[in-house]
Amino acid sequence: MEINLYLQTLKRGWWIVVLTMLIALNGALLFSYLTPPIYEATARFVVSPNAEVYDSSWDVVSSLDTLDRRSIINTYKELLASSSVYGNNVEIQKMGLDAIEGNYVITTVVIPDTNILKLTVTGPDPEIALTITEAIGVQALEYVNELYPVYHFTIFNEAVLQPEPIYPLPLQNAGLALLIGGIVGLSLAFAREQMATTFEKLRERSIIDSVSSAYTREFFVRRVREEIAQDTKSMLSLVFINLRGLEDVSGALPQVIYDRVLRSITKILIRELRGRDIVARWNGSQLAILLPSTPGIAVENTFRRIQGYLGEPIPVNESGDMVVNPDPCIGIVERNQFENSEGVIERAEMAMEKASAFKTAAVVFLSSPFVVEGSEELA
Repeated sequence: MEINLYLQTLKRGWWIVVLTMLIALNGALLFSYLTPPIYEATARFVVSPNAEVYDSSWDVVSSLDTLDRRSIINTYKELLASSSVYGNNVEIQKMGLDAIEGNYVITTVVIPDTNILKLTVTGPDPEIALTITEAIGVQALEYVNELYPVYHFTIFNEAVLQPEPIYPLPLQNAGLALLIGGIVGLSLAFAREQMATTFEKLRERSIIDSVSSAYTREFFVRRVREEIAQDTKSMLSLVFINLRGLEDVSGALPQVIYDRVLRSITKILIRELRGRDIVARWNGSQLAILLPSTPGIAVENTFRRIQGYLGEPIPVNESGDMVVNPDPCIGIVERNQFENSEGVIERAEMAMEKASAFKTAAVVFLSSPFVVEGSEELA
């Protein structure tokens, strides 16, 4: 069931997902186009014992054990990336130390569990990045080997330039943007559905009578006005029902039972009428029905039939020995083309009053001019 709800939400909000994905994709491509490319050059160096300064192989082995101390290899790492060391190189001085440090990033890392250091230089110009890497290597070799003669500091891999920029990466950025856009789009689609559901519930609260589950009087009047405003010559009929029997026992019945009976009558009306007909609670135990594009004669025939259903006793307890006789008195009018909403509603109320004046439940069709059709005797 929940899967079906999710699929329905996606069906209604698919365009939000597609739109956010396209926006994210275009943003990523535009960012990749406007961002200057960054290139990377790398070189590797190795630290090993200098056999020439040791008297025996045992001393060499001992120096290897000493080299395992992280402080030694980390010292080489700091010296390799120190501007005080490579700043003395002629090539570096030609390019300008401040310009290099402002535009290029120089990092050194120790390869885990080895005595190998990796130097990386990244920046906007590939040739300059390669030149800086080579210059740092030359200067570091000269400085470090002179400073620590007991160890050999040598080039393990010559400086190499990555042929393609490492940043930005348009394809990866586009793929990530599509993924993020899809997630954001789904979130927006579900959030929109949630907000729409909330608004729909709020709207229903404002137009649905909580007691009878029919529409409210205000909504009914507004719909009558809208029908007439859409077409001043439109045909429509109004039906007002006074549940005289329910009105008589309203003071004696508990509110819960009264509400239940009123809801039962509303359900009967909704079941017997068309989907576009509006059933509303008019006042207390009175209901009002709007039937668009329906002549009064047809409505009269319909409600003479429906009156039989509405007039059946409604049990108010589980055993069924206590019942309420709704005694529905029904007034019907058909709007003429010169009437406004207030006029036709007023005539419908008058028809209901005339129907309520009979001893037994009656159906009164009040035609224009005010002619009462019905054979029942007045009280």
